[in-house]
Amino acid sequence: MLKAVTGLDRYTIRARLVPALVVALPIPLATIAWFPDGAYIWGIVWGLVTWAGGAAVLAQVARDGGRRKEPALFARWGGKPTVRRLRHRDTDNAPVLARRHAKLKTVMKVKLPTAAQEAEDPEAADAAYEACGVFLRDRTRDHAKFPLIFEENVNYGLRRNLWGMKPVGVVVTVVSMATIAVLAVYDPSTRSGSRAGVVMLAGLIDVLLLLGWVFIFTPDWVRGPAEAYSERLLEACERLS
Repeated sequence: MLKAVTGLDRYTIRARLVPALVVALPIPLATIAWFPDGAYIWGIVWGLVTWAGGAAVLAQVARDGGRRKEPALFARWGGKPTVRRLRHRDTDNAPVLARRHAKLKTVMKVKLPTAAQEAEDPEAADAAYEACGVFLRDRTRDHAKFPLIFEENVNYGLRRNLWGMKPVGVVVTVVSMATIAVLAVYDPSTRSGSRAGVVMLAGLIDVLLLLGWVFIFTPDWVRGPAEAYSERLLEACERLS
């Protein structure tokens, strides 16, 4: 349904647009709290934004935020997950690593570093392993044939982009909470009746969002699907010819 409205593909919607909408969510919450007819207004606004290509712009903003901070994630983890899983020095299962190296040598028609060569020149070895990752990503883009790779890639993209937009998300959420608090203090009509419930609900969602930004959307939260994606990618190499 959302694809039909926005014209975006599944990956872009789930991994890029959704994080941008999570960041922006406190804005309509505060608007609805201040203006009871805000839901109707925001329905019109979203329609206009979508018609003008705003959904695609939001998706690009989220993507850029995630990619900009991605190198810091890899540095924190000791390298890209796929590269680390191909290193001799980082493996915890030498037979599996040897089998994958052999398969990659066959399908890519290249030589991969031995353990001694890797120890002698780690940077050159990592460059060779990075080339393997690029090759595997190019050969596994068929979502129907490699559905697990696609799902883990979406999961990683969603979490990476949320984490990448964390500073903006925190600021937007705190500002929204502050405006709702001011409304609750200075407008008596928000303390009773149906409007009180709306204001309380908007404030509660903001609080939960802030807790998510602070305690959930962290590098460790991003790492889980990143590791799973790299593992599915390397598993797939044995199906290639």
